[in-house]
Amino acid sequence: MGAEGRGERLWFLDWLRVIAVFGVFVFHTLRPFDDGDWHVKNAQTSEGISVAIAFLGLWGLAFFFMISGSAAWLALRWRSALEFLRERSLRLLVPFVVAYVLLSPLQYFIEEHHKGRSTSSFLGDAGTFFSDLAGDAPLWLRDTYHLWFLIYLIQFAVLGLPVFLLLRGKTDWIARRCQRRGSILLLAVPLVPIHLVLLAAPGPEHGWGEFVFFFDFFVVGYLVMSDERLLAAVRRDAVPGLILGIGAFVLGVVTGIIDFLDGWWPSPGYSWPYAWYSPLITLAVWGWLVAVLGLGLRAPALQRPLPPRLARAAMPYFIIHQPVILAIAYFIVTWHTNLWLKYAVLLPTTFAISALLAWLLSSTPVINQLFGVKR
Repeated sequence: MGAEGRGERLWFLDWLRVIAVFGVFVFHTLRPFDDGDWHVKNAQTSEGISVAIAFLGLWGLAFFFMISGSAAWLALRWRSALEFLRERSLRLLVPFVVAYVLLSPLQYFIEEHHKGRSTSSFLGDAGTFFSDLAGDAPLWLRDTYHLWFLIYLIQFAVLGLPVFLLLRGKTDWIARRCQRRGSILLLAVPLVPIHLVLLAAPGPEHGWGEFVFFFDFFVVGYLVMSDERLLAAVRRDAVPGLILGIGAFVLGVVTGIIDFLDGWWPSPGYSWPYAWYSPLITLAVWGWLVAVLGLGLRAPALQRPLPPRLARAAMPYFIIHQPVILAIAYFIVTWHTNLWLKYAVLLPTTFAISALLAWLLSSTPVINQLFGVKR
């Protein structure tokens, strides 16, 4: 039985979710300045920022999905399967539809003008956007921008539900084998061959290979929360997890994973270098997830209630932050000054505007529910 079954509130999960949202915000503020393609790009880029993006992207999104899997355990704790799906629809599907209709055309307009592909008005580009919405599986829609995360979560909730129901009361075998120090890290072992086979599956950005990769960590998040012995193992093994995460990442960097991923992500495929880097990615991700979750369990500051306003603003902040970043970056990247000065303006400006808008959205009756705030 997990901690919630004993009547304890797991405040650290609320804090980690907010920290994860902020991490995604920082990640997106860096994207105009790394070496990869993005919606708005600065002429000058930074190799250091590219390494930071590779590091954050390596485990940060997987952490976000793992926390979401943990939240699914909490949501199912006192709900039936149908009640769980209804709650997920209100918290995920409704905000996605609202944000896709209202914010994706704006991001499309900014990107098309920045890249010189359009000179139309906003209404003209919005008309083009809505003229053809069909996209490739598993996103099913095109030009979802950062909202792909919500599409994944909606599908994960549906696909994960039978898995979660199957796992109820059947985690004893796994928990008993995670009692020795470092043993929780062995949960990565079955993931290595799965990711090796599927992560390189051909397809569009955010395709099936990535879908399975993140779904695995979503399920692991549920699994860890479902048994207090697994939670205790994560808390105990935070330092070994950190060592594994750092070690696998450094080994990857030293052997050229940054250059490999630059060419591999746009067109995934199987190769001998991929066979080397794929297990390193899985091990590094799981090591960092154990480390961060374990440190979250240990940190006294995260064992107290999250301020209600902060908790309510988390989802609206996630939804609104990227359009704000694109809108401000569209102008900042044209300045004739150095990269770091531009970033020094972009980071605090977009944070403040996103925070203000998130507070307004989360505080306005009816509107707040459309953006995923609990009643």
